[in-house]
Amino acid sequence: MSIDEQSLRRVLQTPLKLNAKAGERVLIITDTAIDPRVWSALQGAAVDLGMEPIVSVITPREAHSTNPPGVICDAALDSRTDLSIYLTSTAMAHAKLTDAFIDQRKRFILMEELSADMLGEDGPGSADYPALNRLGLKIAETYTRGDSITVTCPNGTNLTASITDRPGRSISGLPLEMRPGGGIGCAFPDGEAHVCPVEGTGNGRIVFDLTAHSTGLLDEPIVIEVKNGRAISIEGGRGAQIWRDILARFADDNNYNCPAEIAIGLNPKVTPTGKMRTDKKMYGAVHIGLGDTIALGGTCHARLRLEGVISKPEVSVDGQLLTRDGKILIDEEGVGNDIPARV
Repeated sequence: MSIDEQSLRRVLQTPLKLNAKAGERVLIITDTAIDPRVWSALQGAAVDLGMEPIVSVITPREAHSTNPPGVICDAALDSRTDLSIYLTSTAMAHAKLTDAFIDQRKRFILMEELSADMLGEDGPGSADYPALNRLGLKIAETYTRGDSITVTCPNGTNLTASITDRPGRSISGLPLEMRPGGGIGCAFPDGEAHVCPVEGTGNGRIVFDLTAHSTGLLDEPIVIEVKNGRAISIEGGRGAQIWRDILARFADDNNYNCPAEIAIGLNPKVTPTGKMRTDKKMYGAVHIGLGDTIALGGTCHARLRLEGVISKPEVSVDGQLLTRDGKILIDEEGVGNDIPARV
């Protein structure tokens, strides 16, 4: 069922209300691969809230983590811009512009791959974000206290890494200081609790079985062997070949840093569509990243950032099991009770 513009505008007021106020200037960075109804509705939502939106439409970037054109970067970092929004077809959370946002204490929202269907009445944009954040904070606290994280799954995943002295974070649509004294960021639709493992400590195997960057829904798993914090092989079908081609085209040894992130999805309103914007936020799923970790407080600055999703993993921290079979075991509030029927 199609969603009318007024409904889109109402839903898109949610992230704006959380991150800006009337009278502020909002820069919406979008591209020609995004449905114009979405950026138009976001612009309208900002107007409805008394903000001053500016829309820049660019050509899609050639790879995830690639900056927009310099003139757009200049506008985003201008002191007169209060909030910047990435409404793009590629993910820019780990672009150099985002590093600059954090360094200069700027506000930003990640909305890559956003589509109208994500903003429907029962879509991931309609989740109870304060409830998601409460659950996310519990998981983040467990990460922060922990020393070792393990991800296993009947699909063959068996990965371990150190998280000693690495803080956990809840990313649930609410403004979050990305590092002490740094920029304020969030995403929408959202819902995850993540940690950035210590570089060089990951070992084992990752089997992505749901969705991955640049592939859509996976018809065959992507299998990554990890040794001493580095992806040493990427095997599988079409998706694995896409990743190998991307990594070859944008060559940087740091692109193989792995795991760059381990995150548990919190959003019960997500039904998989093949878009990483929401699939990686699916309740009880886990996404794991390769490449850059700077935006997460790590030490690896890479040309690329790629992520994939495992649908029903088991995640444990220092032996405490957090997820199993698509459920979050410390969800006393019952966030997961809102999961829709999935075909």
